[in-house]
Amino acid sequence: MKTRIARALVTGATGFIGSRTVEVLRQRQIPVRALCRHPFGTGRNGNGGNGDGADGVQRVHGDVTRPETLRGALAGCDVVFHCAWGGTSLADQRRVNVDGTRHVIEAAAAGGVRRVVHLSSMAVHGTVRGPVLTEEAPLVERGDAYSVSKAEGERLAIALGRERGVEVVALRPSLVYGPGSPFWLVEYFERVRDEHVTLVGGGAGLANLVFVDDVVAAMLAAATAPVAGVACLVSGEKPVTWATYLGAFARMCRKPLPRRVPLWRARLEMQMLRVYGALAQRPRRLRAADVRLMAQATAVRIDRARRLLSWSPATSFDDGMAICESWLRREGYLPPAPVGARR
Repeated sequence: MKTRIARALVTGATGFIGSRTVEVLRQRQIPVRALCRHPFGTGRNGNGGNGDGADGVQRVHGDVTRPETLRGALAGCDVVFHCAWGGTSLADQRRVNVDGTRHVIEAAAAGGVRRVVHLSSMAVHGTVRGPVLTEEAPLVERGDAYSVSKAEGERLAIALGRERGVEVVALRPSLVYGPGSPFWLVEYFERVRDEHVTLVGGGAGLANLVFVDDVVAAMLAAATAPVAGVACLVSGEKPVTWATYLGAFARMCRKPLPRRVPLWRARLEMQMLRVYGALAQRPRRLRAADVRLMAQATAVRIDRARRLLSWSPATSFDDGMAICESWLRREGYLPPAPVGARR
């Protein structure tokens, strides 16, 4: 039998996934407290100050890197959705993604919190993968700062949770898109619109996308499922090609499909464009991340999340992109749709 959530704290509550988590909890009438680093900053869901907002969300000023701010924030909560992350250098990211996670687990143990849902990332597996990715793949120990720090943070969360008697479930989302997504939606849309992106390998590589609401649904399932000390990959029903993904943006803004180049040529062009872009101060059509991401031919398996969390993604790629298009129009990235136009 699943346990109901009495009161939840969301760290990283003004970020993309964190703010949507707060919103969904509020919609489901689950008492929610949002941890905000800036006492007078404004998030997507409220006034940003301490106390109860008009939307019914309680906001508290705190920071996962400052453990003295966490005990009061956790008081009365039985679940923490740990979405906070940040930093640029490896040292900075370890301070937030590793030390910050340690502070959350320690505060949860001291405050009698039942469960922490730790938002990890598919990136903990690195970029060298086979045709299918499952949770059995090793976690990285070296590489880019984000992947390394997220892997270290996840290992710590599960181990420390076991040691301190806190139930920890880690989720490893793939590429999370949806309204407000700064990278997978806004940045790639703008690059397609401005013709500043290239389809590496002809766009045949796989993009393992997952809609933000499906990630939040997995987090809520993880908060009440009768398991602990486990990690689950979370992704869409099946991947799409990068040509399909960027092609959807091209149709929205009535632009041609981005230029296609083979992988070998992309690697050469990337080096030349890096120098040219720095000298000319113009956007590059190829970036290192493009080559790394679009060369992937791996499909993420979500069998464990289905089995242990009783969760499955509910949003198809077409439906998710239709929701994103409506949001892009509302926010002024695209002109309003003609009255009576079919989507």
